[in-house]
Amino acid sequence: MSRAEIARRCSVSKPTVSSDVETLLALGLVEERGRGTSGNGRPGRLVAFNPSAGYVVGMDVGGTTTRAVLADLDGRVVTNHREATEAGSADALLRQIAGVVERLVDARNGDAPILEIAIGTPGVVDAVRRRVAIAPNLPALESDGFLDRLDVALGRPATVLNDVNAATRGELEHGAGRGVDDLVYVSIGTGLGLGVVVAGVVHHGVGGRAGELGLLPYPPGRDTILEDALSGRGIRAHSLAVGGDGDPATAFRQADAGLDPGASAIERFQTDLAWALVAVVTLLDPRRIVLGGGIGLRCAPFIDRIRADVARLAGFDIDVRVAELGDDAGLTGAVATALEPARDVRRWMEGGPQRSIPRHHHPLPVNDIANTHATPLEEP
Repeated sequence: MSRAEIARRCSVSKPTVSSDVETLLALGLVEERGRGTSGNGRPGRLVAFNPSAGYVVGMDVGGTTTRAVLADLDGRVVTNHREATEAGSADALLRQIAGVVERLVDARNGDAPILEIAIGTPGVVDAVRRRVAIAPNLPALESDGFLDRLDVALGRPATVLNDVNAATRGELEHGAGRGVDDLVYVSIGTGLGLGVVVAGVVHHGVGGRAGELGLLPYPPGRDTILEDALSGRGIRAHSLAVGGDGDPATAFRQADAGLDPGASAIERFQTDLAWALVAVVTLLDPRRIVLGGGIGLRCAPFIDRIRADVARLAGFDIDVRVAELGDDAGLTGAVATALEPARDVRRWMEGGPQRSIPRHHHPLPVNDIANTHATPLEEP
């Protein structure tokens, strides 16, 4: 739109708008694209957002697979990368993450800066104490100083968040949670985790432990936790107990066809799931619950029964849906997390932290990383 239209819509004086637009043009965040139509006098130059002014990196680091994308400021994916996770040691994982980012940097069109990096990982991510805990699928993350060493390896601070919280944000903005401000995302796979959205914001908790429902002792009086029942290993145990082969995929196929022993195994799983969801709605009263993860996605054929079971136990109807983004939820959420600060116009206008990664940046050797402390970026 024209500068005059910006001034009209924002109720700001034309000279102020003109000055700000000139600043944003110099920064490259906006660009001029021809002239508009006008019945009175010369038409003004049109100004548009420039999504190629910078890029973000989103990563999903899992116990077996690491995925990453380079996206522009509109969130459009420029290039992507996938490889097996180097899970053997913290040093190997640090080298791998830095190497993946380097490949994405080299794939840029031009030299626009990498503005933000966001990485979803397993485990409880305590951003205040700068540590990751309870990551049995990727214990390298729990090594002392891993997050600080990661910042140094990348040459800049990165945002690291729990993978379920990343998937929650992905579904919230681009999947089954669109248009909802209060949401619970339930990830059921090798483990059990919740992402909690309150008033449109993902709630992490004081120490990053919000949503760790899988650690709840269950059933009462036994030395087991809820994750033992609501996970792949839970279905395996149910299947073996009723004479099945222990394969969750087989159990779901049989249940979908109404055949035992799979139908009996999945019925037991759904009983535990209904109890857990009622606990969630009793505590949080969300607008919607979204089921994701490898096991959660398999619940699609049974979603009507799950809704009915929850409504019967809770005493009111609950909007329960299956995630729409599938395995891409975490990666989508990582990109969304990186885009929020990257698109903060105030940071651009006030000369905030826009440090870029050089095209030929080479991470420090791991033995140097161990003895180096990252310097946090200054707040604008």
